[in-house]
Amino acid sequence: MNRLKLFLPLFLVLLMGIALYFGLKQDPHQLGLTQQDKPMPEFVAEDLLLRNKTFSQQDFIGHITVLNVWASWCPSCKSEFPFLQILRERPEFKLYGLNYRDNRPAALEVLNKLGNPYLRSVYDPNGKLALELGVYGTPETYLIDSQGIIRYRHSGELNQEIWQKEFQPKIEILQSMASGGTS
Repeated sequence: MNRLKLFLPLFLVLLMGIALYFGLKQDPHQLGLTQQDKPMPEFVAEDLLLRNKTFSQQDFIGHITVLNVWASWCPSCKSEFPFLQILRERPEFKLYGLNYRDNRPAALEVLNKLGNPYLRSVYDPNGKLALELGVYGTPETYLIDSQGIIRYRHSGELNQEIWQKEFQPKIEILQSMASGGTS
């Protein structure tokens, strides 16, 4: 029995080492998306800029949407704004923001200072919608099809390389499907 007590800590350390080894091999940008291929969660929230206007899951229907989760306190979010400004001009989708666990004046100050890349931005001060989406942190970007179904999620800063490798091919497939093509 005494020998078992001696080997138990060694066994636990070995078990934790194995778990850590496999955990460190995972790419944090490839976190599981629990909402993939499911509709946007039902919600009603304020528009960040227009307090008297609401936003709901219905606003994601009828067009392809890129939804970028951001906050004024997030340095990576601010550094991706110039690239998001370029994306805003693309006609094949609408670029919306989800302002996550932020205070309105700070968020508006960032948009005024850096430029607003979003057509509209959902104001989610308590993170309720973000929690339902499975947001791990900021920035994150979701691709939503014209039926309001979440098709893809990228965790981390968005840039040209990620856009061309991950988003552009998926948008082309969604466009093809919407126009009656096959993929």
